[in-house]
Amino acid sequence: SAEITMYGDIVESRPRDWWTGKEVDGQYIVCDEFLKDLDKVNSAKSLTIRMNSCGGDAGVSILIHNRLREMQKNGKEISCIVDGVAMSGGSLIMCACDNVKVNASSIIMIHKCWSSLFGGYSADELRSMAASSDAYDKAQASIYHRKTGLDEETILSMMAETTYMSGKEAKEKGFAD
Repeated sequence: SAEITMYGDIVESRPRDWWTGKEVDGQYIVCDEFLKDLDKVNSAKSLTIRMNSCGGDAGVSILIHNRLREMQKNGKEISCIVDGVAMSGGSLIMCACDNVKVNASSIIMIHKCWSSLFGGYSADELRSMAASSDAYDKAQASIYHRKTGLDEETILSMMAETTYMSGKEAKEKGFAD
């Protein structure tokens, strides 16, 4: 068996200080570092993810989710223990695991995709960005549906409201076991 600790913000690459170019201190779940960790534990029959993340990059979160699902399809038993919070992208990764353990004081949060915009955009560019967000929302809803069995309309409504759940509530709704 093996264990991977996933504490921090989910990022494509380690953040760097704009002025100095040095890496920013902090806890991060970095895409390529996670994939290297996954390779190191590939021979284990079971994997436990220890989660404490407020989320981050949706694309990286979906990639990690899909890699974990692939491992499960190939026979690896994967569990998640939410030590603190599993918010946003953290909840997507958590939902890759068929066995999710939460504490009564754990917090799970789901929401619709959002983006930061700076500058000027045409209506066509804004519609394109909205279409991209809709695609992410549908992908995320499919992840939550697989884990919970809740219908897509219910999940999208929960996401639109930015739903926070205690460990007990997450268990009642099927996000945790």
